[in-house]
Amino acid sequence: SAHLARRRRNLLLPILLLAAISLLAVAAVFYWSAGSLNQREAESQQALVKSMIDLRRDSLRQLVIDYAWWDEAIVSYGVALDERWAKEGLGDYLRSTFLVAAGWVVSPQGEIKLAVDRGQGSNAVEAGHLPAGANELIVAARNADTIDSVPMAEFVVYEQELALAGASLVAPVSGKPAPEPDERNVMVFLQPVDLRVFDGANAGGHIEDLHFVRGPAPPGYLACPITGINGQALGNIVWRDHRPGSDLLWSAAPLLLIALLAVGSLLVLAIRRVDTLVSHEGRLSFSLFQEKQRRTQKSHFVSMVSHELRTPLQAIGTSADMLERFGDQMSRRERQEEVSTIRHAVATLARLVDDVLATGRNEVAQEKNSTAPLDLEEFCQAMWREVSIALRSKQELQLDNDLGGPVCGVNELALHTVLSNLLQNAVKYSRGEGPIKVKLDREGDDYRVIVTDFGPGIADAQREAIFQPYWRAEEVESIAGTGLGLAVARSAAQSMGGDLRLGSTGKMRGPECGTCFVVTWPVSG
Repeated sequence: SAHLARRRRNLLLPILLLAAISLLAVAAVFYWSAGSLNQREAESQQALVKSMIDLRRDSLRQLVIDYAWWDEAIVSYGVALDERWAKEGLGDYLRSTFLVAAGWVVSPQGEIKLAVDRGQGSNAVEAGHLPAGANELIVAARNADTIDSVPMAEFVVYEQELALAGASLVAPVSGKPAPEPDERNVMVFLQPVDLRVFDGANAGGHIEDLHFVRGPAPPGYLACPITGINGQALGNIVWRDHRPGSDLLWSAAPLLLIALLAVGSLLVLAIRRVDTLVSHEGRLSFSLFQEKQRRTQKSHFVSMVSHELRTPLQAIGTSADMLERFGDQMSRRERQEEVSTIRHAVATLARLVDDVLATGRNEVAQEKNSTAPLDLEEFCQAMWREVSIALRSKQELQLDNDLGGPVCGVNELALHTVLSNLLQNAVKYSRGEGPIKVKLDREGDDYRVIVTDFGPGIADAQREAIFQPYWRAEEVESIAGTGLGLAVARSAAQSMGGDLRLGSTGKMRGPECGTCFVVTWPVSG
């Protein structure tokens, strides 16, 4: 299940990550596009308003030049002017046609020689009616000797309203000398800024609610700063910020929602498909794992049976050889022992064959423990006789039985496998020196068989390696062996519900050193 969960996670995470990144990328693109569109639109509207303002400033400058510079002059109120100034209704004409609210002719001494105010002509208008800051503009206009050098109209605040003030030297166009400094009169026109004119030229209706404020732009409005003469800040022309990018984003929201639902549906289908594939793969993997286990068990059992066949066959061969060579020299009792050894070995072979036929799959772990009582002391002595004859060992078996009687629930074949391998190893690796000790006892809910030899010990680093199939230490490579004995013995012990472990190891040869193996299996209820 952990493997399937990991496999499912490995397949689903890239899909979920790709979907999340795609949605975030689409959302980011839309958000960036909306912001970019809002920015471009704001910049274009500001450029449009500024260009219209500059156009209005240039228009008033041209108007002042048109009336201040003359070809044929007339003298009116002591000032040489364009003849149009002598016409009746000039003030009304300027007001209705050019939206000029007031006009003045100012002498070098600052006197107003001629004035037009709200369509009415006058030659005695007080100087205080001039817009604030106009003196700087008048000085610049008085020093402009040519039409090209006439200053641009500037913004002023006149009677609490935004207005444009334009000024020009009153002088002939050409062919005549410019007035002397003490005769340089300046014409000033005042034109209120009618923001409705801007509304009428707002390029597609994007500029709305255009008006002038003395302070900063209120929230939700775009602004174009207005500066007066000498760069003095007067306020801002403001208009409503429609933010078309945001409107577009909200318009696209339903499409994004539909796309999100579609991606979600596809994601659900992909998850279901992945889950189906992973589940199918899991079932196949589990089946393959079970098949591998069965094959491993079969191979292991074959190896175990092949290994176990050697001891009884060797015992049979040795006993038969002894009877053939020395039968006539043996006593009846000695011949009976050899025959008994042969019969015991044959019985062992028969049990192995019966087990193979009974299990059907050659798995020793499938055999149930026997319910018949078994005298472990006699069993161990018979095993020792079989092993010692097979290996022609002259060593002594020291058997210590603390059980007090037969035990029940023992898998005799499995125990035969365990003891056969342990006793063979004890004989082989002790090289025929010292006794072989076997102790039978009970510890808690487990029976124990402890086999001890007095051969070379096993290094601590090799405590688990010795139970691996076909593994052999370099120190014992000179001794014949397949490396299967302990692996087969542990497997057989585990088939009894118990285990085989290394009890202690010796570092030297001698009566107090050696190797101890402990076989345990649970007491039958």
